[in-house]
Amino acid sequence: MRANFFLLTIIASFTLTAFRQSPTPAHVQLPISNLQSPIHIPHSAFHIPQSPVLQSALTFESFSVTHTFGAQITFNVTAKSDADVTAAAVLMRTGDSDRTEVIQASVTPSKNLKAQVTRELQAQPISPFTTITYSWRLTDSQGRTFTSSDQKYTYDDNRFKWQTLERGAIIAHWYTGDLTFGQYIADTGFKSLERASRFINAPLPPKVDVYVYANLNDLQSSLRLMGRTWVSGHADPKIGVIMVTASPDLIGRADLERDVPHEIAHIMVYQATRAGYDRMPVWLDEGLAVNSELQPRPDFAAALSDAVKNNSLIPIASLCGSFGSERAHLSYAESASLVRYILDRPGGAAKIKGLLNAYRDGATCEGGVQQELKVSLIELQTDWQRDVLNSNPLLDFLRSAAPWLVLFVPVALIFALFIFVPKQKM
Repeated sequence: MRANFFLLTIIASFTLTAFRQSPTPAHVQLPISNLQSPIHIPHSAFHIPQSPVLQSALTFESFSVTHTFGAQITFNVTAKSDADVTAAAVLMRTGDSDRTEVIQASVTPSKNLKAQVTRELQAQPISPFTTITYSWRLTDSQGRTFTSSDQKYTYDDNRFKWQTLERGAIIAHWYTGDLTFGQYIADTGFKSLERASRFINAPLPPKVDVYVYANLNDLQSSLRLMGRTWVSGHADPKIGVIMVTASPDLIGRADLERDVPHEIAHIMVYQATRAGYDRMPVWLDEGLAVNSELQPRPDFAAALSDAVKNNSLIPIASLCGSFGSERAHLSYAESASLVRYILDRPGGAAKIKGLLNAYRDGATCEGGVQQELKVSLIELQTDWQRDVLNSNPLLDFLRSAAPWLVLFVPVALIFALFIFVPKQKM
């Protein structure tokens, strides 16, 4: 045991002596005199080289879009890659649509890609002034895919050189007339939006683009591909765009005061119903729009009068869907009169709001009327025709006074008996 202890002592002494004699780097402090002291070693003594940041194997360099209005739209991209790009496609959405269209491009494999793809607009039209959201998806020879960030492009009617002026949420666009005319467009839109927001209880849209065409031919040519060649104004509520016609004169100003409020009302109805807008009865949508106009429509009263005389009124149930061009004038006239009838009844504004809420929540044309007005469409039409179209002053008075007459007539008869019936002699 002693021999082993002696041997261990010799080994320990030898090790300590060797450690003291070995050179110590200047940047490492090893205080031997006090073994409890900390040992300070700088970070540089343990430097670990960082891995290089990997660079993307493909770089998108540029994007561009051009279009010929009503004919075609062309997408371009350039990119550089460390391998040949063998496939390319455009992923495109229009407006607020959740549907993505895939347009395949024909490419020649290359590390320096220049790709182009054209989409025809004759068979698949895009609404004028729609914002297009698109991205490019590229595939290389190693099977890797690369998708660009989303890009935005406005499909405008570039046949004309538009001027622009803003007031509040209204952005006025016109190509014929001076700045004074453009300001009148913006002012009319601003006033119409404020009025519609009180008339139709709904949140205001963030912006409304008002495009004013100089004549009907220019407007209808822009809408031809959309199948709306007979309208004199158009609103696309989902993208906040209205299109009307007006000339820069007094007649044109009167047109603006009629058509701009009408189309803005459609946007406000959309704001109130959102996803339910496509289920909205057209008679309610158009009726609210006509009643929002700043200029009266005396021709509508004449159309209704003629229809009553000829017994040719259109059933309200037939006005739930889109109006045909053949009887469009009477369709608008009936819708405006019916909506005014609802508004003029007690609690009319609340009933209109209730109807909009019902259609927002998915009610049918008939179901919304039954839910809010507590009558069927046929009963609503009967009441409207009786109270508005077939009314005369005497009948209107008797109808409104009926509750009082029920109480008054029996009392009056009893009173008359006492006065006029001769008394028997005793």
